[in-house]
Amino acid sequence: MAKKRKPTTKKAQTKSSQVEAATPEGTSLNAPEKTYFSEILIAFFTAFIIIIVRMHSYERPMQQFYWSGGESQLSDFFSYFKMVAILVCGILALLVILYRITTATLYIKKSFAYIPMLIYAIFVILSYVFSDYKEFSLYGYNDRFEGTLVLLCYMVMLFFVINSIHNERSVKWLIYPLGVASALLGLLGLSQGLGRDFFQTDIGKKLITPRYFWEHIDSLNFTFQNKEIYQTVYNINYVSFYLTLLIPLFGMLFIREKKLAKKIVWGLLFALLVYNLIGSKSSGGLAGMFVAVLIAVIVLNRKLLDWKKSVLILIVITIAIGGITFDRWFSELSGAFNSMITTSSAMEGKSEKEGPAPGSVRPHIDYFETLDDAVHLSLNGEELRINITRLDDGTAEGIILKDKEDNPLPLRPIEDKSTFSIEDERFRPYATITYASSEDQYYVLVNTVNMQWAFAITDDGMYYSNQLGNLVKLEKIPSMGWENNQGFGSGRGYIWSRTLPMIKDTILLGHGADTYCIYFPHKDYAGKYNADWEINKIVDKPHNMYMGMAIGTGLISMLSLLVLWAIYIIQSIKLYFRTEFDSYISFVGAGIFFGICGFLVAGLVNDSSVSVMPMFYGLLGTGIAINMMLNSEYKNV
Repeated sequence: MAKKRKPTTKKAQTKSSQVEAATPEGTSLNAPEKTYFSEILIAFFTAFIIIIVRMHSYERPMQQFYWSGGESQLSDFFSYFKMVAILVCGILALLVILYRITTATLYIKKSFAYIPMLIYAIFVILSYVFSDYKEFSLYGYNDRFEGTLVLLCYMVMLFFVINSIHNERSVKWLIYPLGVASALLGLLGLSQGLGRDFFQTDIGKKLITPRYFWEHIDSLNFTFQNKEIYQTVYNINYVSFYLTLLIPLFGMLFIREKKLAKKIVWGLLFALLVYNLIGSKSSGGLAGMFVAVLIAVIVLNRKLLDWKKSVLILIVITIAIGGITFDRWFSELSGAFNSMITTSSAMEGKSEKEGPAPGSVRPHIDYFETLDDAVHLSLNGEELRINITRLDDGTAEGIILKDKEDNPLPLRPIEDKSTFSIEDERFRPYATITYASSEDQYYVLVNTVNMQWAFAITDDGMYYSNQLGNLVKLEKIPSMGWENNQGFGSGRGYIWSRTLPMIKDTILLGHGADTYCIYFPHKDYAGKYNADWEINKIVDKPHNMYMGMAIGTGLISMLSLLVLWAIYIIQSIKLYFRTEFDSYISFVGAGIFFGICGFLVAGLVNDSSVSVMPMFYGLLGTGIAINMMLNSEYKNV
């Protein structure tokens, strides 16, 4: 019986057999035998949107944000036109669906996916409707452009792919273009990894800029460091992110292939992508790849022995490339390991007979809080209150320092008459106080190691004057976790500790798609100081795909997608445990499944973006469709 379970026999190419294989659970449909336009559309969405790079100038109302420099004229290379392409694909897919409805050729497969997809889409729309920043929510934030319209197009295309992939031919119409696109991206990454970045050549620069910009072409320089592999996805982390989808897929195709010429092609492509994965120096992608391989070993188990020669070749290729790129992956993994070790932000002060000099020891600043006539702060768990005294006419007269119990703290002049040490051992080593003025504006300066905190005394109360010159009211910023290791995961510990408390406000509805940056507590200057960050650094994404969903479109929307992915994973595990791998689509389906697993793990430290998500949803839809075909085939047998 096993030898008869081949979905690629002549009988399977007949119209009735196509219908039977494409419609599990007794669905009745007559799937069209020739669906070239649909297949081309799916191939473009999945394989080629990621390649798009083009300069685009746009305007955004950034003056409204205290943490922004106020620059409203912006430029983008890696995201805007990808967004446009995604919207075009979504619209064309809707038109195809509408055409099929009007011609009575639309047949919807029965699938578990539709309910969580619908729930997700509903909460995406509702989050936009109730968003306070509709322009950003609709189109997405600067340099990202993954707004409401794009998220809805993801769902449209996922539905479209599930109901357009019917047989082996339609699967190949996706896989071969995906191989071509992957080869192009891999070669581009190779040029970048060898220090010969194509985008830094005159031809490359002209290819991605409009003609009017060519006279300024020499001024175009990306901020990527030498030999960093960023390909066309804007962020080096995203390279390894999407490669977790492809390497297992092409590895499975290499194992299946019997013809030497094709096997060499798949092997070379596999090697090229492994080089790019390691060369991108992203531990998140490596972790995702490890999980993908682990799941493959568990699911395939004894079948790997039947393919031992091919598997051994893949292992040798990986080890060889790992040896060539040792300096890249070893430094990345060792850095990631070191970031997991608990660290302290305090620094040693200068040793003197009287102890450390005033303000010479770096403190841990628990918080700043600006009130009407006071600034409250906490250094190493000890609260310090700077109170402003005023004359009868409201003019500021001076300051009085007190501790939490309102005990006065004596001050001693140092260096000059305007700078004072705090004569209390709880505070003396960690900060000094300075009076300052500028153009009739008076300030109290709190001086700590490597930082001077300026608090403006105004008629409306005390404000922090940030490094952009904007006056900001400060308050205690909620945090959760990573108290002693803010640097975990290249600063992710700090970001996540501030993001988790934000979710309490988005359990039902989010703030609007891709509005994370607007709602992140950028005024947490004390937290950035403790994490040893640049104080005015902007956090525009959570570096966690799931947290980004929870903030942008709500916790319920995130859970709905988790349900969708969990059901697909459980279904795939059951299916590929018993699959005999005697057909092309079974190898492709398994490769997609392993890649999806790795991608979802890598998503714990990476963000959703218009660069990688089209490929993810295109392959997810294909994986779901293949699972339907295989399940239907086994039921028929």
